[in-house]
Amino acid sequence: MVRLRTLSVLLITVFVLAPLSGCLDNEEEKPPGFQWPERVENGCLGEDVNASCEMYLDGFTTPTNSLHHPTQNEVWISDLDGRIVAWDGSEQRLVANISNLISNCHTEAGLLGFSFATDFANASQVLFTYIGKANCETKEVTNLYLASGDVVNGTVAENSVRVLREIEQPYRNHNGGHLLALGDHTYLWGVGDGGGSNDPQGHGQNETSPLGTIQHFHYHNGTIAPLHNTTGTDQDYTLHRGLRNPWKFDVDAQNRLWIADVGQQCFEEVSMVPVLQASNFGWSEREGNREFTDPSDCTKPASEPPAEMTDPVLIYEHEYGRCSITGGLFLDWGPEAWQGGFLYGDFCTGEIWRTTEGADGAYKGELLVDTETMLVGFGEGLDGELLLFTWTGTVYSLDTSGV
Repeated sequence: MVRLRTLSVLLITVFVLAPLSGCLDNEEEKPPGFQWPERVENGCLGEDVNASCEMYLDGFTTPTNSLHHPTQNEVWISDLDGRIVAWDGSEQRLVANISNLISNCHTEAGLLGFSFATDFANASQVLFTYIGKANCETKEVTNLYLASGDVVNGTVAENSVRVLREIEQPYRNHNGGHLLALGDHTYLWGVGDGGGSNDPQGHGQNETSPLGTIQHFHYHNGTIAPLHNTTGTDQDYTLHRGLRNPWKFDVDAQNRLWIADVGQQCFEEVSMVPVLQASNFGWSEREGNREFTDPSDCTKPASEPPAEMTDPVLIYEHEYGRCSITGGLFLDWGPEAWQGGFLYGDFCTGEIWRTTEGADGAYKGELLVDTETMLVGFGEGLDGELLLFTWTGTVYSLDTSGV
C-alpha cells in the first residue's frame, strides 16, 4: 500500500520535515525563508485494516529511546530535551534530568540515547550520550559526549554524571548517538559523520576519525576502554566505519547487526553484518549501492563495491514523499506475522517496513502499515506493545491484534 501524496505535501515533506533526517544538511543551504514546522501532531492516521494506533504516552519533546528496567517492572523513555521518565503502567515519574548539560539549539541535538549498565543489578548505573551545552544565539557547535550516572533510590543523581568520552563535532547535525548494550560490560555507540552535506571533511573514510562510525567499548566500575587495542589511539574504539548517520541499530539472535543509516538526497540504507565483523560501509565514496560523485544524481546505476567495502542489504529511494530512514528494531517479539525481520520506517511518510529474505538470499522491505506520522524511532512497551516515537513528542502503541 503506497498512497500518492499531493505536490504540496511532497514539497513540505522534502523541504520542511527533515529534522533528524539529514535531508537538509547545512543551515546555509536551506531555502530562503525556511522555518522548522510547529510540533503539532495530527494523530497516527494509519488506515490499514489490520492495525491502528493508540496514544501510549505524551508530553515529550522528541522521544529517543525506551528500555525495560533491568530489575523493576517499568519502562524508561528518554527525551531529546534531557529528561528520562519511567512508566509503570499507571504513573509517569521523572527519573533523570540532564538538561543543564545538553544543547537543544539544533533539532538533532540533545539527549540522543541511553543504556542501562549491563551489570545494573550490581552497579546501578546508566550510560548517556548527548550533545553538550551550547550558545544558541551564536549557533555554537558543541561536542558529542558519552557519560555515566548513578541510579540512587530509583533516580539518577545529577551530581553523579561523569564524562567518559568526548568526540569533536565540526557541525551541529549528524550526531548519531544510539547506545546498545551487548552484555558482559560491552556496548556499541553510533556516531554520525559530523554533519554538513557530502561529508565535507571526509570523515567517513578517514581511519583515524571516530566520526561516521560505530564505536565498540568496554565499561565497568566507572572505567571505559576500547576493545581492539591495536594502535593505542582513539581509533581502537572503532568497529564499523563508512556510515553517514547511524540513527538506530539492533542485534538479532544470530548476532547480526542491523543498521539504519540515514542517506543524503537519493537513498536510505539498511545494512547487516555479523556484529563483531569490522566493516566499512562506504560513505562517502558510496551512497546506497552506487558510487557517490554527484549528490543530486539519483540515476547512477548500481555497481559492485570495492573489496574493502560492504554495501547495504537493501535501500529505498526518495519517492512518494519519503526522505529519511527511521530505525529500527529486530523483532523477535510482537505480532507473530512480523517477527524475524528488522523493523524500520520513514520519517516523512510514517510508512513502516520489515526486512524479508527472498529465496535468492536478497533482502527486501515488506510494507506493513502506513501511519502518516513523523517517525523518529521504535520501542517495546511495558507489556510488549510496539511503540512508535514521533517528532512531535507523542508515543503511540501500534495495535496489531488484527494481524
